[in-house]
Amino acid sequence: MKIFKKAAVCVLSALMALGLLASCSAKPAEKEKDKIYTGSYEEIVNAFYEDHKDEAAGAMVGVFDKNGTLFEGYYGYSNIAEGIKVDENTVIDWGSTTKTMVWVSVMQLWEQGKIDLEADIRTYLPEGFLTNLRYDKPVRMIDLMNHRAGFQEYYTDMMIDTQFEYHSLEEALKLDMPPQIFEPDTVTAYSNWGVALASYIVERVSGQSFADYVHEHIFKPLEMNDTAITPDLMDNPDVRARRDKLVCYSGTTPTGTTFYYISVYPAGACVSTLKDFIKWASCFVQDEFPLFEDPNTFDVMMTATSYFGETQYVRNCHGIWGLPYGANTYGHGGNTQGCSSYITFDPEKQIGCVVMTNQSSEKNFNGKLFKSIYGEPVYEYSAGEPKKGLYHPSRTILEGHYKIMGASYMTEDSFEDWNWTYNEKDGIPKFENTYGDFYLASTGTAIFEIALLYGWFISLGFAALSLIVKGIRAIVRKIRKSKKKILLGKETGLMSLVELLIGLAGGIFFVLMTAWMRHETYAWVPVAMIILALALIALIIISVVKLFKASKKDSSVIRKIYNVAAILFAVLTVVVIIYMELWH
Repeated sequence: MKIFKKAAVCVLSALMALGLLASCSAKPAEKEKDKIYTGSYEEIVNAFYEDHKDEAAGAMVGVFDKNGTLFEGYYGYSNIAEGIKVDENTVIDWGSTTKTMVWVSVMQLWEQGKIDLEADIRTYLPEGFLTNLRYDKPVRMIDLMNHRAGFQEYYTDMMIDTQFEYHSLEEALKLDMPPQIFEPDTVTAYSNWGVALASYIVERVSGQSFADYVHEHIFKPLEMNDTAITPDLMDNPDVRARRDKLVCYSGTTPTGTTFYYISVYPAGACVSTLKDFIKWASCFVQDEFPLFEDPNTFDVMMTATSYFGETQYVRNCHGIWGLPYGANTYGHGGNTQGCSSYITFDPEKQIGCVVMTNQSSEKNFNGKLFKSIYGEPVYEYSAGEPKKGLYHPSRTILEGHYKIMGASYMTEDSFEDWNWTYNEKDGIPKFENTYGDFYLASTGTAIFEIALLYGWFISLGFAALSLIVKGIRAIVRKIRKSKKKILLGKETGLMSLVELLIGLAGGIFFVLMTAWMRHETYAWVPVAMIILALALIALIIISVVKLFKASKKDSSVIRKIYNVAAILFAVLTVVVIIYMELWH
């Protein structure tokens, strides 16, 4: 692989170093309030950039109302090293903001009477298409829109290195259907796969590929000529050529073009200029939504379909999220491996703001800036009285070979600085944040997983350090032509093999978590893990037998301690492989 998937690396690093500490984290310090900028929109954004330019690579900002663009600003660089500035021709990934087009497409078909938002989605799918449903309660389109269909997170084939070919949307959905881990309409768990499933329904109902549908019913009417949406962006070759020249950044550290094929592309593959981004976003603040035949359709779309707990505060409107800015702000954000974007709008005041950056997970322009556009939230979320314990994100992996990424927990104090509500609706104690829930987990399970993973990381360190030390000692002995007995006894070679297999398991895990590969490529992972587990079990048995048979002469205290530690770490590795389903 040429490039590691940054998002998984970040998750992995957090898991190893910080994420698991959340289970015993102290109450967070009070957050410093964000500065509010005043003046014209140009003055606001210019001042904001000046205060944050040291953290910025490139950014594009547009502010608009029902009559057109009020401000359009370009800041920083599309290539810092070569001094190439961001301009009107720069194209940037929308990421998950692309999802807004899925929901508008659904609403177009709804107003034509072709989709019933309350119907079982199997009505629109091939017979037997969904093999991952576990509950009798049907999944409806409205559940997909609210991200409440119950699917666990999806990674396999989510992004594919451009050296490989990508699958059709239908095949991508079939390849690795994520298990349904929650009953429909009980837990909000953000789902890329669920959105892609909704777009496949658009394909089935319209008779067109989703890309063709969007070109005909969105891009063409809005004259979005600098936008592409297929995974390879070749539905607009000029956009693809410009995207290939964009340099992306983590902070201000370059990460290259950082472009991947997104096989479930309606969930986040759109790329465009700022002007086209504004053309799309401005639809949400006009007197009549230009892409609907009936003006009332937009009113229906902006009717709340999900609230924060038992409050009147809107969480979701048919796929469009309620946002914590001002009094009546909605929108959707998005991230890819190299870019960030956000659409925000106030449909009552008929004003909106969009942001695009060539930085992944950028938080200043894609967050703090909006408070100066819309103001601080005029309401406070009703907290409720949460149960004490460890809370697990609903956007997670509970089954399969990515299960290890789901071992992350937070205490009830960790949510204090968030916009959240707490409730126990449907018998599930949970915190509700904008994009997902955190539900009360089993304390025993949480402690076991935390201990298991910390233990495994220690075992990997032990194996690596031991092999390094043995390697150095072997080299020194060879140079000195020493015939002195090996410190750790006759079992040194056997223990070295055990440590090598422990390290190999860690290496396969690292590749699994950090490399974007096609579904077929993952086929070797369970095979390799099964072989490793069986080999380790065999070596553990042999080592235990040898340990008991060792004579006192060959079994000093230090040798016993070392060998027992190596065996225990090998046992731990086998438990990790089995429990975390790395063999699955």
